[in-house]
Parts: sequence; C-alpha cells; structure tokens
Amino acid sequence: MYARKSLLSLAVLVAMSGAAMADNSTVNTAQDGSSNILNVDQQGASGSTVNINQNGGRNNAGSLPGFFSAGTPVSQTATNSTLNINQDGFYNSAAAKQAGNNNTAAISQTGGGSPLGQVATLDQSGSYSTATIGQDGNSRTSASITQGGGSNNTASTSQSGNSTIIGASITQSGSYNLAGVSQQNNNNTVTGGVAQAGNGNTGSVSQQYNHNLVTANLQQTGNNNLGSIQQTGTSYSSASAKQRGDFNTASLYQNGSTLSADVQQRGNNNYASSNQTGSLNEETLLQNGNNNRAVVSQSGNGGFLAANVVGLTQTGNNMTANVTQTGGSGNVAAIYQH
Repeated sequence: MYARKSLLSLAVLVAMSGAAMADNSTVNTAQDGSSNILNVDQQGASGSTVNINQNGGRNNAGSLPGFFSAGTPVSQTATNSTLNINQDGFYNSAAAKQAGNNNTAAISQTGGGSPLGQVATLDQSGSYSTATIGQDGNSRTSASITQGGGSNNTASTSQSGNSTIIGASITQSGSYNLAGVSQQNNNNTVTGGVAQAGNGNTGSVSQQYNHNLVTANLQQTGNNNLGSIQQTGTSYSSASAKQRGDFNTASLYQNGSTLSADVQQRGNNNYASSNQTGSLNEETLLQNGNNNRAVVSQSGNGGFLAANVVGLTQTGNNMTANVTQTGGSGNVAAIYQH
C-alpha cells in the first residue's frame, strides 16, 4: 500500500512541478508512514517555494547516488526561492539540488533512533544563497553541503545529540563564501569538515562536549583566509587545519584527553596559534613563507610513553615562534627556523 502511494505521489509531483514555470510557484507535500519516495522538479519560477515533510522511517526525498545510478535529487532552478525538507523518523535520506541566485535551502532530520543512518546532501550553484542541514537526536548521521560556481554564499551544518557515527562536510568554491560546522553533545565517532577555495574565505568548525574519537578538519586555499577549529570537552581528539595562500590566520583550540593538532600554512601573511590543555598532547605546526608568526601552548598531563611533543617549523621571511608547555610529563619541543 505504501509503495503504491509513493509511486503515485512521485508521478503527480513531478508532473505538476515540472510544469510550474510561472513566478511564485509553490509545492507543499506531506507523507506519513514508511518506505515512501518523493521527488520534486521545479524550474524557471522566481520567488517559489518547495516544502517537503515526511514522518516515518525509510523515507526518501530525492534519491542519492549509488553504484549504478547518479541519483535524482529534489531539484529547484529559480531565483529568490526557498526549498525545505523535513524528515522525522529513522533511516531517512534527503538529496536536494538548487540552482540560481538569492536562494535558501534547508534540510532537517530528527528522531532517527535506529542504528541505520540518516543521510542528507545539499548542492547549490549560484550566488547570495544559503544552505543549512540540521540533524538532531539521531543515531548514525551524515551531512554534506556543496556550493560552487558563485559568490557570497553561506553554508552551515548543525548536529547535536546524535550517537554512533556522525559526519559532516562542506565544500565551497567561489568568492566571499562563509562555512560553519557545528557538532555538539554527540557520541562515539564524530568528524567535522569544511573545505574552501578562493577569495574572502572564513571557515570554522566547532565541536563541544563530544566523546570518544572526535576529529575536525578545515582546509582553505586562496586569499583572505581565516580558519578556526574549536573542540571542547573532547576525548581522543585530533584537529587539522591547512591554509595555502594570502592573508591566512588559523586558530585551533582543544580541551581534553589524548589530543593532537596539525596546522600547516604556506604563503603570505601567516599567523597560526593552537592551544591544547589536558592530557597526552601533541602538536605539529608548519609555516612556509612571508610574515609568519606561530604560537603553541600545551598544558598538562602527558603519559603512556610520556607524550607532550610540539615540533614547530618555520622556513622563510619575518618569522616569530612561541612555545609553552607546562605541568606535563615527557615534554619535548623542537623549533626549526631558517
């Protein structure tokens, strides 16, 4: 019965929305139950809205790529338009694609207590657009946002109260884009993301009160970079940040347990910092060229085979370095400047 209902819904929605070419077109859908499939294709309509609500388990809004399929996401090609997908239940997936300028897209997934995962992907092309994914109170979750071919876009993922495996990634290309990944009060394997390429970058990963493995990851490539990774109350930890060119800054902070950090910068107005407190600690900070500066601070504990290690390498131009380690165990610091 559900399968028949799903196929009918799919056929009707594609037919209706595919023909919606006038401005201010609206598609509102709601599905209750399990194993439903729903897709929408809305094109050429300015100031339009797509709202999809699914309540239950094993539901799909759009389809994800597979081994033998490119997938068919919910699609909106328009300007000044809005796309919302809300899924409440377990083992749901949402895939959406939005093209045009001044658009907003959001995916929300909640209540997936099953060990089977919730997956959300969102792809935007154009400028002055906003993309968000929120996943709360689930078990396994994955969130991915890609923004390309435009400028002045904003992307953010928020994951809280999830357990088991939690993953997020944001990829942006273009100018003056902003990205943020927030993961709070999650358990077990928690990861982060953010990758940016080109012009007025900012970036940011925030992970707080997470447990067990926990990682974070930020990469930026060109121009006005900033960066920042923060982990508080973490566990086995790890953080990384890479920057390549122009005004660079990177700032990492970690709070507790095994910790490790790796910061790399390549060229121009560099500055890096890092700050690790509490337990085994380790750090590698590399800078390469131009106005360099680096600050590393590690505080406390160490153990097992007596960790606390820094390592800091600077290679060219106006270099400065500061390293502080206090109250630990095997402390080692090696600074190389050239």
